[in-house]
Amino acid sequence: MKKLYILLFASIFQLGNAQTTIFSENMGAPTATVAISANTFQNASPITFSGTADVRITTPSTGYTGASGNGSIFVGATVPSQTFLIEGINTTNYSNIEMSFGHYKSTNAGSNELTVEVSSDGTNWTPLTYSRATGTATSNWILITPTGTIPATSNLRIKFTNPTNSGTALSVGFRVDDVKLTGTSLSVKDNAIASLKLYPNPVTNGKFSISTDSNIEKTVAIFDVLGKQVVNTKVLETVNVSNLKSGVYIVKITEEGKTATRKLVIK
Repeated sequence: MKKLYILLFASIFQLGNAQTTIFSENMGAPTATVAISANTFQNASPITFSGTADVRITTPSTGYTGASGNGSIFVGATVPSQTFLIEGINTTNYSNIEMSFGHYKSTNAGSNELTVEVSSDGTNWTPLTYSRATGTATSNWILITPTGTIPATSNLRIKFTNPTNSGTALSVGFRVDDVKLTGTSLSVKDNAIASLKLYPNPVTNGKFSISTDSNIEKTVAIFDVLGKQVVNTKVLETVNVSNLKSGVYIVKITEEGKTATRKLVIK
């Protein structure tokens, strides 16, 4: 029975919150060092690749889950700064967008100088942040998951830059591989109830409200982290959860045959 609850919870949670792959690029498999413009990447139009970095087969990616080996982008230490730019990624149907990529630094001393930025217009850029260890035996490949806001847009750009310091190139080169974006799909089913809002969330006073355009009676089912149904009721707006313990729950809302799920936090 416990297994059934876990599977039920997993299926409900996946409906409204699953992270799905939006974009993935392994940089192809060149046979020698080539310019970005001459490389055959995993993705094609409308995705485009450009920049002053190049694609190399030396020091292939390894040591992290999903490392593809073969080609990787080498962003060298030069003046002017070398760059690698990806354009044309459509993220409009996703929320909670996250990025990961393989990262290699050529010296133990170098750390986080490689900048990672995102843009929806190619003019205004938002930096993402990350950190990695320095010191002995840290000149290696690791998987980086930077933090920051990645916009939902029809043409997301991602730019990697090895910057200069007061016009002087840094002494460290970097490699980039296996760029991946994931996000929560805004599926039709999950957004079928027009203008659905659940508030306050987190819940602090033992109750929360549900509002929709229709504002009619709704069936509300709440599941705990084991997938066990702990509430099953019909309401117009307010749901009483004063008997539930603090924690994370999944709320399944049905109105006029339409269903949506939301995560609920009770404090």
